[in-house]
Amino acid sequence: MRRLAVFFTVGFWFVLSVAALAADPGPVESLKGFSDFQQVDLARLSNGDVLSERGSLMDFPNGISSQTCFFVPLSAEETAKRLQLWDPSPHGELKAFAFHSLHVPCELADFQQLDFKTSQKPVRWLLDKIIASTPARSDLNLSHAEAQELAGCVQKRADPRKVSECVAKLLLGRASAFQQKGLDGCQPYEVAGESVSPAVQLRTMLREQLTIAHEFSPILKKIGLLGNETVSSWTPFYYWTLFDADYHGTINLGAVYQLPVGDHYQLADMDYYVTGNYYASATLFEVWPVQVRGQPGALVWRGDFFAAPMLAFTKGTERIAYGALMLQDIKKEIHCFQDEAKTKR
Repeated sequence: MRRLAVFFTVGFWFVLSVAALAADPGPVESLKGFSDFQQVDLARLSNGDVLSERGSLMDFPNGISSQTCFFVPLSAEETAKRLQLWDPSPHGELKAFAFHSLHVPCELADFQQLDFKTSQKPVRWLLDKIIASTPARSDLNLSHAEAQELAGCVQKRADPRKVSECVAKLLLGRASAFQQKGLDGCQPYEVAGESVSPAVQLRTMLREQLTIAHEFSPILKKIGLLGNETVSSWTPFYYWTLFDADYHGTINLGAVYQLPVGDHYQLADMDYYVTGNYYASATLFEVWPVQVRGQPGALVWRGDFFAAPMLAFTKGTERIAYGALMLQDIKKEIHCFQDEAKTKR
């Protein structure tokens, strides 16, 4: 997900740089300045409330977004650290069947726990889709070269163990390319005769969220989603997940970047490869230190951006319904994270 033209003119960036010299307005006012939340009650948030808003309807047909705001009873530094490394798999309600970090450089052993020998229906669905793939047709997000290699590998012996080995090689190739070149190393998917780039999908959504893009320009510029300032020596947390996405087994490769910005933190969690069901996603976090009733904590804003092919066929009310379902899942995830913060201090 990287390397398109800069969104803004040089003059605009100059204005933003001058504006950044102004005094820090404080966490709540800062949040109000770029988000959809104009009423933020820290006391209510500290009691477990989660503010949420569906993102505005996009001109980009594949895109959907949402915003949430919540409190964590930990320092901003600790909250940012836990957000970067968080493992959702212990929480059954989140339907993450496996979650594993990757070495740098990654190796085939990082994917040895990928297992299709299971009675879980979503995973069986994914197994069937993999076995049905041919060099000419697949329901997975693959390049032509990957489709040929995967089909050739699976057709030799299509049992779950062999399929796991074949998919692990594919994931290793994708992860290695990203670790070496960032989004420049991500091959586009070949979908229904079209080339689909995860980077283009994400950047197109950000173009429609200029206020958020401005707020997160420090981290987005460093990882290459804005402009071309990629910092090659900056190592994120790399991971892969096998999970249930709308009753479909899905594997993603992700990277979570964290950046201190003054007294607070920004994080960007990007899916740079997804086997199917959607094309790409990014979750942005901003974490500020706050005091509530004399106790330290963290105020967190979260923005989620998803690009999925089925959204192109939805309009108005139906797309709003998708947004509502998306928020349900996100709030469920936030509550699990908050529960961990309360019990594992």
